[in-house]
Amino acid sequence: MAKKIIILLLVLTLVLPFAVSCGQNGGGDDTGKATEATGTAGESGDENEYAEIDAYVQELAESTDTAGSTFTYIGRSSDNFPTEDKETGDIQSDAVYYRQRDLADIFGIDWTPVITDGGPTTVDQVTNEVTAGGDAYDLVYGNVITVSQYLFNSGLIRRVDTLEQIDLDREWWVQSLRDVYSIKNKLFFLRGCATVESFQDTDCVLFNKTVASMFPEVNEEELYDLAREGKWTLDEMQRIASYVPENPTGTGIYRYANTNGVGLLFSSGLKITNFDEEGAPYIADTLPVEFLDLSQITVEMFGNKSLTPSWDYRKEESKTSVYKVDEDYDWFVDNKALFQFSGTGDAIYLRQYDVTFGILPMPKGSASQSQYYSYANPWGSGSLTIPKTTKNIDVTATITEAMAALSQKYVKSAYYDMLLRGQSIFDMESRDMLDIIFRTVVYDMVDIYSGGDVNQWGPLMQDLSYDLTYDNSSITSHWKSNAKSTKFTIKGIVKNADRED
Repeated sequence: MAKKIIILLLVLTLVLPFAVSCGQNGGGDDTGKATEATGTAGESGDENEYAEIDAYVQELAESTDTAGSTFTYIGRSSDNFPTEDKETGDIQSDAVYYRQRDLADIFGIDWTPVITDGGPTTVDQVTNEVTAGGDAYDLVYGNVITVSQYLFNSGLIRRVDTLEQIDLDREWWVQSLRDVYSIKNKLFFLRGCATVESFQDTDCVLFNKTVASMFPEVNEEELYDLAREGKWTLDEMQRIASYVPENPTGTGIYRYANTNGVGLLFSSGLKITNFDEEGAPYIADTLPVEFLDLSQITVEMFGNKSLTPSWDYRKEESKTSVYKVDEDYDWFVDNKALFQFSGTGDAIYLRQYDVTFGILPMPKGSASQSQYYSYANPWGSGSLTIPKTTKNIDVTATITEAMAALSQKYVKSAYYDMLLRGQSIFDMESRDMLDIIFRTVVYDMVDIYSGGDVNQWGPLMQDLSYDLTYDNSSITSHWKSNAKSTKFTIKGIVKNADRED
């Protein structure tokens, strides 16, 4: 019976309209037109649905002589590349294959993916090529914090907002890019439908339906009603979680499966980066009092081992020593925790396990907050950059724009509509919650300047994350000391931007 219900929900999802595009705003409602997902990612259904995109791509093809060009993308192995140069029956791989097939057919190009094993390898290969003056790569795929920020800091990528072929006002680009990632009104990173991570890395809350059913006071319908009515707040989440008793022995049920203090900071409407009148980024000299207030709440939630199975790595604790359980023990999957803070992509990943869950937006900081905010985690945030040594920039920019447009048709349709809003959900309410979540995705420049290494955040975010999780007694002093080094990094970033025309 359960399987029949899930199949029915999937069928309904594929024929009901959706109202989200890749061009999420950082602080406003989605501006994309409602379309309809049917069949296989743009391969069937009403062809008029994508007529505007097809016409636009054709105009691009007629505007620039691209025939005979070789277009080379480099990036780690991911859903951004088809697994094979043909249809395989895999929804996501086929969607990317269709995109690449259309690019080759319409523009007369040979596209060549260079697949790396991760961000550091991508950075090394691009760095070696560009510093030697080579132009082997036209476009770089990579996460913001592990690839893009490093290439920018090294002066290896070019501005993208001055390229006339790239229309940042189109719905296939994140609409807040120029507001959030510009450096003195100059933009170097592209994000949108062209990278699958746009639908994977956004923060959300999952609740375990099996655990919820164990406690009569936890009402699944109430959770959805609160979210739908704009009343899903941090206080409300704590109130509902409190129906789960404290678990000091580690043998019962936890309220929270994992920690996400930074995500709660952004979902409360707070931000780290500000911009001056010239568009240069800066951070406050002293810790904003709202950060301190929030840390007192989050440390009580996540640092309390009776509420959350967390382990203080700075005290060299481990899962095994603290909880005397297997290293890979997962409380949410094993139906031993009510709430889990996740990226939206986890909703698809977790379907392989025997766990039933619902999806909720990140809670507001207070009832007075006008809307929900969901932070796009920089560790998973996909981005596109163009190397400085790319010679035929008109061709590169034209193909990049066309690829983004075709991604709205194929990739977004496949991942967001069919997989995320289709196969990942257990109820139709979760589908509606996903639409709420993606209306106001927020980003922060701190992704770029908080890390000087391709493998980890810099001190500011490391300490802030720790202080929001385990112990807020040092949050003020940490902020004061880290603000100095971060400001030095920002000066270097602004200096790099100033070198660009």
